[in-house]
Amino acid sequence: MATTGRRRTKGAGSIIQRADGRWEFRREIGRDPATGKRRYISAKGRTKADARERFDAKIAEMERTGLLPGAKSPYLKDYAERWLEEYRQNVKPTTYRSTAGRIKACMEVVGCVRLTDLTADHIRKCMRVLSKRLAPSTLKGHFVSLKMMLDQAELEELIPIDPCRRVKPPRVEPAETRILSPDQPKKLIEAVPKRGAKRRGSQPAGDVDESWMLLFELAFAAGMREGERYALMPYELERRDGVPGINVCQQIQEYGKPGEVEIPGWLKAEHLYGILWLTTPKTRTAHRFVPISESLWERLHTRIDRLGIKPRDLIFTNSRGNPVRSSTERYNWNKALKAAELPSVTIHSARHWTASMTARANMPDDARTAIMGHTSISMTNHYTHRDTASLAKLLGQAIPDLHDDTDVIDVQVIDEAA
Repeated sequence: MATTGRRRTKGAGSIIQRADGRWEFRREIGRDPATGKRRYISAKGRTKADARERFDAKIAEMERTGLLPGAKSPYLKDYAERWLEEYRQNVKPTTYRSTAGRIKACMEVVGCVRLTDLTADHIRKCMRVLSKRLAPSTLKGHFVSLKMMLDQAELEELIPIDPCRRVKPPRVEPAETRILSPDQPKKLIEAVPKRGAKRRGSQPAGDVDESWMLLFELAFAAGMREGERYALMPYELERRDGVPGINVCQQIQEYGKPGEVEIPGWLKAEHLYGILWLTTPKTRTAHRFVPISESLWERLHTRIDRLGIKPRDLIFTNSRGNPVRSSTERYNWNKALKAAELPSVTIHSARHWTASMTARANMPDDARTAIMGHTSISMTNHYTHRDTASLAKLLGQAIPDLHDDTDVIDVQVIDEAA
């Protein structure tokens, strides 16, 4: 290749004619504030003018989104657009979808403010506006997402400090999760055949009832998440040291239809049906072995053998052979609760019930987090609810009797008026 023209000044870039006759304009644009590595930008064209025009367009786009310092700071909405594209590559589609929705809602309020002009008052105004239509817990999620984005802007040296650091996060009073008492899950499961739910498809009523009874039992007995139960396959049923259990190594998630959702290259995900994908567990610790009873083990295998379910087929499907949906399970769950005359609780409360029962049995903390698939005991404790009976028993064991009924104190009452 050959260069043309006289030597350019330092930082002005270089124009090069390549061996194929095309022209390339290339320039170093400084070091990346986040990584310290040198950054280059280049553009090619059939002529010098084409190469330069494309180069200038790239520079303008980088200045607009904040990748390159320009005459003016980028608008917050333009920076958010670029940040979300980068963020998409590092998180699961469900995480991206929720974060993108929060950021876009914030941009409707403060998106037209330039990054360097953004102040704590802008953040407070954003939270005030959004609070009129959002629940406190949802509003806090918006604040956390906005702060995460502005933390990155600070790291890139586009702003001196994230203004969210000067704002108190929205206050959230934690909602109490109601769970069933120790003996009530059995009543719920036994009420499944009596629930009177409408049947669809050609599946025998016995198979349908059995599937919901097993799914509900897995929720309580194994503490499995909804997506983990829906994704259960025969090969996950293992015996380790003679102990029957489930090697929880996958889940079903609603990512979106192929072509409409971008799956990051690092994420292992296989499309199943519609918007449903078979993917890895929620976290590394969610990949775990959960022991189950011999009875549950045998009933699962009886179902597998009777229906001829192959090792890599789903154990639980709907009448069309497609994966179970959370809305369908929720419908049958509520019907069973009503049939058993039990209080209204969510399906996810079954995991809270499992965590609470392990605490009631005085299971060590490391064992409890392992069963639940949590990353820390603090999260498991968040799922734990102590009932009155277990608290009274523990307190009775801890506090000695402070009053001895055998000691009788005689009290003489003196009538001063006598």
